[in-house]
Amino acid sequence: MNELVWQRGVTMRTPDRETLVADLWHPAVGGPFPTLVVRTPYGREVASAITAPHPSVFARAGYLVVSQDVRGRGDSSGAFDPFTHEATDGAATVAWAAELAESNGNVGMYGFSYQGAAQLLAASTQPRALRAIAPAMCSADPDDGFLRTGGAFRLGFAASWAAQLAGVDGFIGDLAATRLAEHCASGRVDAWPLWDRWLAGDCGPQVDVTRLDLPALFTIGWFDTFAAAGWRDVQRYGGSASVLGAPWCHIPWTPDRDVATAAHLAFFAKHVALLPGTLEPPALRSLPCNTSTWRTWDTLPSTEEITFGLRSERDPSTRFGDGALVADAIASGPSAWAVHQPMLPVPATGGAYTDGAGSVGQVDQRGVQDRSDVLCFTSEPLREPLEILGSATLSTVVRSAAPTDDVCVTLCEVLGDGTTVNLAAGFARGKGAFVVSLSPVHAVVAAGTSLRI
Repeated sequence: MNELVWQRGVTMRTPDRETLVADLWHPAVGGPFPTLVVRTPYGREVASAITAPHPSVFARAGYLVVSQDVRGRGDSSGAFDPFTHEATDGAATVAWAAELAESNGNVGMYGFSYQGAAQLLAASTQPRALRAIAPAMCSADPDDGFLRTGGAFRLGFAASWAAQLAGVDGFIGDLAATRLAEHCASGRVDAWPLWDRWLAGDCGPQVDVTRLDLPALFTIGWFDTFAAAGWRDVQRYGGSASVLGAPWCHIPWTPDRDVATAAHLAFFAKHVALLPGTLEPPALRSLPCNTSTWRTWDTLPSTEEITFGLRSERDPSTRFGDGALVADAIASGPSAWAVHQPMLPVPATGGAYTDGAGSVGQVDQRGVQDRSDVLCFTSEPLREPLEILGSATLSTVVRSAAPTDDVCVTLCEVLGDGTTVNLAAGFARGKGAFVVSLSPVHAVVAAGTSLRI
């Protein structure tokens, strides 16, 4: 096994004189080395390794790895203000890392979630030494797609993240909601980090990804909470982008986590190590959410839109109603009625938006669809397989006595025995006409099964 050097507590100074602290990993012999940087608010020794390869994996492949505590977190000085300093601090870190004695001057960045957004912010300043980025499961806009989706404030996620940043127990599961209720009861919610700003929509700087031209490897989890934002960033990205997609949730990346490791190593070998003869990574490598076979495309595949209409003559409530999803048709029939009782909210089961560990991903939806306040529209069994790749949208008109409405939509696959599993979901807040964008998904729906909205 190759011997490694692990240097702890290496410091640098930002232009405004704050001290940022990093750990360095690199091979014991050889060098200087191509360099990879991960910048995190969750501890530099963690180094995003709960999902991404551990720094030792990259170091054994011949890289200098710099894992740094962002400003105001871990041992780094200053005040932590989410996203605010990551562009300038990231640029300064890239320049500093390129000048380290162990570095050959070529720098790449990696990491997921906050660490992914930190890459995009750093790249927006166009650091001279930055050769490539690998943002995973993140959003270029900390408001749209991060703390809000479809105009609705994501209270559960915001409460969980605020609890984590504040060091409060209960980041996973419903304890975070309990903590939030306690703060509400005592009138101390404003003591949580940045809570008032988040509610007002001031969540941090946005990156215009159309202006970025670095090679980028985007990782999309089909059941990740930021899947829609990541897919949107891929579609708008101004440079060369390759995509790794799988039915992963935010944490952990299973199954086939080793595929992610191999993809990162191949990407950095091409664009940071600049190894001769290294092949360009495929434009898209994806594992559909309902198969076990990875698919690869050298260019992003073209897709064909399929339109379905919603149809009901009597009552489409519950999965036993007469709601029909009709291909190549428009909506028809009388308006559908549903009575919503806030004291008995419809639960989120599976998908990316649940607050309980272990319940994300594909979960049988029949219990939810037995409720009379859930409208269901089901297609005839498919005559041939249908491959879905991308994001579906639903157009509808909602009338209610409420000042605003939330429209929540789930796309499902109905198997021959009636089992109904979710493929994608989306929601939007507004009034009147709605266009609801669902999260992206890759699925192969077998002949003989049906689709359900």
